[in-house]
Amino acid sequence: LRPSEIVDLCDAAEAVFSEEPTVLKIQAPVKIFGDLHGQFGDLMRLFLEFGTPMTGGDITYIDYLFLGDYVDRGSHSLEIMCLLLALKIEYKRNIHLIRGNHEAADINALFGFRLECTERLGESGGIWIWQRMNELFNWMPLAATIEDKIVCMHGGIGKSINSIADIESIQRPVSMETGGPLLMDLLWSDPTMNDSVEGVLPSPRGPGLVTFGPDRVKAFCQSNNFQMIIRAHECVMDGFERFAGGQLITLFSATNYCGTANNAGAILVVGRDLVLVPKLIHPLPPQMIDLKSRERISLEEFLDDGSAGARVYVKADPDTWMQSINDDRPPTPPRGRPNANMNKNNLAYF
Repeated sequence: LRPSEIVDLCDAAEAVFSEEPTVLKIQAPVKIFGDLHGQFGDLMRLFLEFGTPMTGGDITYIDYLFLGDYVDRGSHSLEIMCLLLALKIEYKRNIHLIRGNHEAADINALFGFRLECTERLGESGGIWIWQRMNELFNWMPLAATIEDKIVCMHGGIGKSINSIADIESIQRPVSMETGGPLLMDLLWSDPTMNDSVEGVLPSPRGPGLVTFGPDRVKAFCQSNNFQMIIRAHECVMDGFERFAGGQLITLFSATNYCGTANNAGAILVVGRDLVLVPKLIHPLPPQMIDLKSRERISLEEFLDDGSAGARVYVKADPDTWMQSINDDRPPTPPRGRPNANMNKNNLAYF
């Protein structure tokens, strides 16, 4: 797409977002997606494996909910945003997009989206699109409820969110600078390390950010008559992970995050009876490049090639301009993975 066409998409999508409430009300059944982070290939695999939001697919009988972090880290944030915005415009009552912490200019200027825009659209066109996209992000809804029994958000409830009314009180358009503690908690907070760690504690992500314990989850669900919380924001090795005795689920849809985590990606299918079924995809093996022909082949083709020994192959790396971002600003380690430097006799390791 040309920059002018992407701007047209943003204009049409913003008109839709501006008519929606800050907290969406969704009916089951619904498919829920976690972080995608520019990994367009994973989005296509999830559509191919578990249903596609189009007239010939399953959009006529199931909704789609995306929990944010569409951009940064991966090399194809533009494809993800353009496709999801087009789907939102076409199926405005069935496609639901809420905001993640990377849908903010100060973050995606550092973690890849701005660089991707300028690398692929040129300096002038790229900055234009990056700025227009971030204006659009400020209009995105911030949470969703499913049948008034499940609440979905990107990050968590932190220390300041005690009711849905707290989230509804955030006026859009809103930037991270003007959103205050409520928006910071909603987009940035995480559960504590495990169910034995209660209360509200400082987050290793940085100053002003917090983690919240299972006691906070249970109190929030009880006081608001919710069965559970579904959130994204953290890479988890199986694509989904339970917390607070199952009253909170973390969901992550991008596989092999930043090319190093080797994690699975998952979506959750919420049925009419509110039964949750996880659907997983696993990391693809790396592609190889024939240095002579410059052709890419899969690892399986490389292993099956009887003449491979007579040719020179190297592993195909992701786009170098994005890889440098991930090298300079390493991602948060996957949730639940022990620190490699931790004493293995320490109880925290186990």
